Amino acid sequence: MVRFWGRGPNRNSAPRKRSLVCSFWPFDRHKKSSSETYRVSDPSETHSKRSLRSSSKSHSKKRQGSVSDLIDTVVNTRDLSHLSFSRPPPRVTSAVREQLAKIDDWDFDIFDLSIKTSGRPLYTVCMAMMEKEGLLEPSWVINRQKAERFFVAVEATYKGTNHYHNSTHAADVAQAAMIILKAGPNSLNFTKLEVFSLICAAAVHDLGHPGFTNDFLINTQHANAITYNDRSVNENFHVSCAFRIVSQSEETNIFSGLTRAEYVVARRLIVNAVLATDMTQHMRLLDAFSQGYAEQPDLANWRDTDVLLQLVLHTADLCNPCRQIEFSIKWGELICKEFLEQGDAEAQRQLPVTPMCDRDSVIVSTNQLRFIQYLLKPTLEVCQPILGTALLNVILGHLQETEARWSEHERRVRSGDSRVDPHLYMW
Repeated sequence: MVRFWGRGPNRNSAPRKRSLVCSFWPFDRHKKSSSETYRVSDPSETHSKRSLRSSSKSHSKKRQGSVSDLIDTVVNTRDLSHLSFSRPPPRVTSAVREQLAKIDDWDFDIFDLSIKTSGRPLYTVCMAMMEKEGLLEPSWVINRQKAERFFVAVEATYKGTNHYHNSTHAADVAQAAMIILKAGPNSLNFTKLEVFSLICAAAVHDLGHPGFTNDFLINTQHANAITYNDRSVNENFHVSCAFRIVSQSEETNIFSGLTRAEYVVARRLIVNAVLATDMTQHMRLLDAFSQGYAEQPDLANWRDTDVLLQLVLHTADLCNPCRQIEFSIKWGELICKEFLEQGDAEAQRQLPVTPMCDRDSVIVSTNQLRFIQYLLKPTLEVCQPILGTALLNVILGHLQETEARWSEHERRVRSGDSRVDPHLYMW
């Protein structure tokens, strides 16, 4: 049993011998709940208990050509004990330290950091931010070793073969989220608990992503779609997977230094922020922030920062077209590649091919320009009070150049220029 919080109300006191614990299926499935057990429901409890024992036998019985064959085993399993929590963290070389010195720069090169860390940028970025924000002991209450092992396990759970939804994307979002959080006029009003929760939420917001959209999982009746009743399938899985990593071992329990009350707040903030990254929640989130801002334009006086943190993470998740031109173009090509592979899988299964995934008709620049016009620009407009003038000007400057480049690419493709690949920017 993993204890999710260990400190009593007195922050200087020793951990209580009998502390409330948070239990997650399936790790306490044989224990009866009592009045001293604080339970947080997990949608995966509705799954058949037979999945607890799913090992090589169950995997060997999968039908050939099933959807599950396309998805890494870490996405299908309920038991994450196969992960190496004790894997040593990446070595921080002088080149990495030099790169991390620019972590507050909007033009931070996450692709270069990924190379310098041998494909482990997420751990490196998150630990650097935890250190910079004073969240680790003795400055605050987060145990350094447990944080290291948590982020090691999180990065190992991302599917490295995904073109876009991988740990490099998660690291990019985490770095962007912290810049956005600190950019606005109320940047000094966030508590350490809120900053910590945002870093964790950004780190896990696409955890175990299968490389397919929610609609694909629903249409193919994937196990995760069944578990989460077709609602925010990927997002529910991401955050559930994160807390299963924590519950798997005390060594990865990044929350162990929190009081029970602090843990409850952190879990709520993380869960809500990750679920809000589902694009079906996009308009609801923008409307919620706009309404709150109309009622209280001074963000420093917002008592409930839940919606604020959700919008920060959501904006960071959308904003790679606002990065420096070489980065924004690369992200556009990577998401196009991932979508095209989904379209191939849909065609293979004789399903209707999602328009943005159709290899025969997709133009990467058209997809990107529509995304910018209908999703990104309205988000940035709503986010102006959070972003602040200085950061907003940088973002809009990059976005203007990105739009010009993609517009030229689209023009060349539609004019029949044979030198231009509709799926790549280069010509």
